[in-house]
Amino acid sequence: MTTDRGKISLAEAVSRFANAEEGGIVIVGMDTKRVAGGEVIKSMKPVPINGTTIRRYRQAIETRLFPFPFGLQITAVETGPQEGLILVSIPPQEEELKPFLVHGAIVGGRTEGAYISIVRRSGEDSIPITAQQIHSTLAAGRALLRRGHLPPQEE
Repeated sequence: MTTDRGKISLAEAVSRFANAEEGGIVIVGMDTKRVAGGEVIKSMKPVPINGTTIRRYRQAIETRLFPFPFGLQITAVETGPQEGLILVSIPPQEEELKPFLVHGAIVGGRTEGAYISIVRRSGEDSIPITAQQIHSTLAAGRALLRRGHLPPQEE
């Protein structure tokens, strides 16, 4: 989780649950395999854990995800000497905070720092938010702002 790719990947995983209705948990340190309807755990791949681990994971999420999810908790679970799993718990987020945006994207196997990505989780699937959905959300927000600054219409 020291590379830009790792930080973007972590932020994307957190954003999937922050943009979902129910929240969720991201577990770092497991190797999974895609199967019909989701993923299954193949094996544990413990990550290094030390006194700065939780702070580094939090900083990676803070620098790549906007806004930072309310109530997010990061826990390190040791499975061996100085190694283990990282649990990132994302509670359900208020609709007004959505969408959660990731600064950077992984495009064609390469990291692109100038991009933003928006993804959400629906059941076992990750669903990218389309350009039309982003535009309609921005347009609706601008319309509300405009109404708030204009005098009320007389009937």
